[in-house]
Amino acid sequence: MEEHNGHTPYELVYGKQVLFPIEFQIKTFKMAVQLGLDLSEAHKHRLEQLNELDEIKQDEIQRTSIVQQQRAKWHDKYIKEKKFQAGDWALLFDSKFKDFQGKFQTHWLGPYEIEEVFKNEAVRIRTIDEEKVPLLVNGHWLKIYQNLVSREEFIRIFQDNSEMKLVKKNHSSPLT
Repeated sequence: MEEHNGHTPYELVYGKQVLFPIEFQIKTFKMAVQLGLDLSEAHKHRLEQLNELDEIKQDEIQRTSIVQQQRAKWHDKYIKEKKFQAGDWALLFDSKFKDFQGKFQTHWLGPYEIEEVFKNEAVRIRTIDEEKVPLLVNGHWLKIYQNLVSREEFIRIFQDNSEMKLVKKNHSSPLT
């Protein structure tokens, strides 16, 4: 802060300019003038320090970049890309069992038939029974159902292995 006469309050009280302790550690041009040092030598020394600091920064930037690439590679190694197409069958993750550690409880619902895949990884699926109820879900909650069989074959297998019967849309008689 300078007064209107061009002098700081410190200078007016004590009769000299203020010198901060840091200026003794980091040689500034102001200190060089007051101590009668050669300015060209101080200037060279300061430029060397700045160049050294630049090199340190560049090394750290390079090291950070390498670490980020290694982490990205490690992270991407465990990500499986899912490609869904209309007509494929998929299983839907049942999120209500997310924290359930049951041994024999399945965490997947379905299978469902994929109707449409959107750019934002949303997927429209529908049930494979007579009602064909559509659902819109996040693609991350799906996995491809690998044992692809026809709808009729699935119903036949289901009825042969189960006491339950699938019902038609009018809910009046079981499928045969």
